[in-house]
Amino acid sequence: MSDGDLSDGGDGGLAGEPTILVVDDDKDLADTYALWLNEKYDVRTAYSGMQAQDQLSDDLDVVLLDRRMPGIPGDEVLSEIRDRGLGCQVAMLTAVEPDSDIVDQPFDEYLVKPVTRDQIRDAVEELLLRSEFDEEAQEYFAIEATEEALETRDPSNLRNPAVVEEVKERAEAAREDERIQQLKGRLTRLQRISSVIRDIDQELVMATSRKEIEETVCERLVEADPYEVAWIGNYTESFNQLEPRTAAGVDDEHFDTERIAADGGQGGSGPVTTAVNTGDPQLVPSISAGADAGLETPVDVTQLDADEFAGAVVPLRYRDTVYGVLNVYSSDEGVFDEQELPVLGELGRTIANAINSVNSKKLMMADTVVTLEFSVHDADDVFVTLSKETDSRIELEGFVPASNGDLTCYVKVTGASSEGFLDAATRAPAIDTVRGIDDTGDEQLYECRVTDSSIVLALIEAGANVGSMTVDQGNGEVSAQVAPETDVRTVVESVSDQFPESDLTAKREEEWSIQSTDSFRKSLENKLTERQYAALEATYSAGYFDWPRGSTAKQVAESLDLAPPTLHEHLRGAQRKLIESFFEEVEK
Repeated sequence: MSDGDLSDGGDGGLAGEPTILVVDDDKDLADTYALWLNEKYDVRTAYSGMQAQDQLSDDLDVVLLDRRMPGIPGDEVLSEIRDRGLGCQVAMLTAVEPDSDIVDQPFDEYLVKPVTRDQIRDAVEELLLRSEFDEEAQEYFAIEATEEALETRDPSNLRNPAVVEEVKERAEAAREDERIQQLKGRLTRLQRISSVIRDIDQELVMATSRKEIEETVCERLVEADPYEVAWIGNYTESFNQLEPRTAAGVDDEHFDTERIAADGGQGGSGPVTTAVNTGDPQLVPSISAGADAGLETPVDVTQLDADEFAGAVVPLRYRDTVYGVLNVYSSDEGVFDEQELPVLGELGRTIANAINSVNSKKLMMADTVVTLEFSVHDADDVFVTLSKETDSRIELEGFVPASNGDLTCYVKVTGASSEGFLDAATRAPAIDTVRGIDDTGDEQLYECRVTDSSIVLALIEAGANVGSMTVDQGNGEVSAQVAPETDVRTVVESVSDQFPESDLTAKREEEWSIQSTDSFRKSLENKLTERQYAALEATYSAGYFDWPRGSTAKQVAESLDLAPPTLHEHLRGAQRKLIESFFEEVEK
């Protein structure tokens, strides 16, 4: 069984994450900073100024730059960043105490070592927020950072105290500007919201149910005071309806849990539908008694203090699965702008990821499951298309999620020649790589790296475990299991949205016969890390343990995006735990 978690597991960034370059000639320090950041960001490292220059590119968002390095110092790297017109934010992260010479350095932040994990994370977070402001605002923030850095020094010890006084005067003059005051207020608000989101993220790690996740989010958003009201509802695409589930900032008497039209009669073109379809939060400019905001709401706003609210609709979307929408209201004027909506979008993805993770964990620990069976004839599914093109029968033998969201599938093929299947699979846009593992004449075993267009991938992303898939000459049958608490409608809609010619043919609750509470397999799964489990399953499915071997360690490692030594490390750990579990089971 695969647990269905396609998160990167800390081995690298996912697409769409901000990209951070850490530059320090102290390799241990650079690797430590990267470790502190790689849960949320795509982090790259450079151990010299030369390596840093080689890695400069337009896709960088933040650079943490050591100033004193042999060869090419950080000051030269900073100059090249600005000369090349790269739009990234730069924080000097150095043991060199600031002096008057930093006034002419075009950095955005200056941090003096040693620094803590929280200081690093806070600095990166603030720099990313600043990057959303215009050039004038960013220039002010940089001047303020220079002023704050120099304030840590005794003026009598500075080379040129007069220059420092000029910086203070410039910063003070800017602070008196009404626009700068507004921008500082916006940044402070965004920092507060980001802090709340960080706290929510930490609490969601411990959540054990979807209900707990939703209650935690709504309560924290209101308690921390960025919003007066927050509520979450299920979204049903086929009926364009919302089913309100959880709310904070309003009592039960004024919160209606009956289903409502998602877009207030907008015909599927309102903010909810747009948010779900695009994956981006949408602004609702007016929410008040009797006002037409293009959004029906289960909250009776007449009992709240303010007469009118603005709101935002935030989709809870994990890859292609929508777990509902979060709605937040505020009576503060102009709070939902181009800086705040992306921050809320990050929160929506965090919530959806937490729900998906809880569903997967519940499935792993369940004594009973809900089995869903689908018939698939959709040409959008890569294996349906391959089966039809090659006039063959394809059976899924195993699969392993890759770190970037791809899926390594092991399939048994009968009825097609090896040359014919390999040719068709190589031409399939959704298959990145394919190789033969075993060929007995009547049937062959292949490893396919699937990047898209597979109902197997869609089900895993929706939190289901795929038990089997068989496709015979273009006609497919798929069986998957979900935990009893899972919203089956969400899973089915996620599949049908991507594969319209798929049908749910059966749904039943049954004992989880493969994996009971005290079973050997559950005992082993609880002991293995995700990477150890993936290494064990991939090597087994790829024929690594056969003789002669169906795959080499190098081939298996490549399918998992790992270096061979890393694969061996995970495999040795898994084998040790497998043997321990075996002898523990025998002794019972």
